[in-house]
Amino acid sequence: MDILKLKEELVEYSRKCYDRGMICATGGNISCRVPGEDAILIKGTGSAFSDMTVDDVVKIDLDGNHLEGSVQKSKEWRFHAGIYKVRPDVNAVIHIHPPYATAVAANHDELPLVTNHAKGYLKKVPTVGIAGSGSEDLAANVLEEYKNPERIVILMKEHGLTSVGPDFRKAFFMAEMAEDTAKIALFSKLK
Repeated sequence: MDILKLKEELVEYSRKCYDRGMICATGGNISCRVPGEDAILIKGTGSAFSDMTVDDVVKIDLDGNHLEGSVQKSKEWRFHAGIYKVRPDVNAVIHIHPPYATAVAANHDELPLVTNHAKGYLKKVPTVGIAGSGSEDLAANVLEEYKNPERIVILMKEHGLTSVGPDFRKAFFMAEMAEDTAKIALFSKLK
């Protein structure tokens, strides 16, 4: 797959996240591995998921060095690059701020897997502690969980969720399933 097609797919899934109500404004970030290179494509800082274009995507190496693009890399590049370093099976990372999963992360150490579907696919969805956006501490918290090859989705206290997959489609579906599971979990507490 050429770089332009990867950028177009990144934009497509960014918009899907927005259309599904899992992100607003310029928060969150999305990335993918560039096949055959120690590089990734990542959403530029200040770009909105709702109206992204291929010009909002930047190419960086796994140490954060700028390779291509006219925008500044996402401040969350550290945990994206780190995931690709520790997980050769991962080719796409989606970090979003969906309302139900973010609400669950505020008060739970992990996402309650209240459906058989979630138990079968998500296995376990832990919550990592609070750390500043773009910080090395946040990257360390995220990477500690993703060192586990079974980890697909994590919640981030005060910061939404991150999902990974072999491609954008799988990472998106797992993020969507986690958000739906969080919604069901919260509704299950109503009396």
